[in-house]
Amino acid sequence: MRQVTVTGPLRLPRRFKSHLGSLGGDYRRHFCSLEQALGPFTSELVREAAADAAQAHCVKLQAVRAWEEALVQRREGTGRRPNAAWIIRLSKRVALESSSYQLAVRRLEELVARTRAAAPSVAGLFAERS
Repeated sequence: MRQVTVTGPLRLPRRFKSHLGSLGGDYRRHFCSLEQALGPFTSELVREAAADAAQAHCVKLQAVRAWEEALVQRREGTGRRPNAAWIIRLSKRVALESSSYQLAVRRLEELVARTRAAAPSVAGLFAERS
């Protein structure tokens, strides 16, 4: 069973060895934006799904950066440059990572909807008492 360690006031699940670099910053920013957009994550399962989506976003960004770097190097570089097949491979990786990210966000949205539907509302609690 994977142990989930939680850090700081935002309670971000740890996904990388070090969260201090640009990768950790991207992860943290995206996790916070998901939490703002989809509401507070009360369930640990929902928090993990949000972490999965934020991690998929980071992987997608890395793929896009590698693809862009290879394009620039092929266009403007001197010496040994990436061939067309490598550029195509990287573009397929970008498409795959984008698809993975979309699936992770869709799963998160479904979990948030299910947990909100299962949680009793404040108005509902007052209506039951009266």
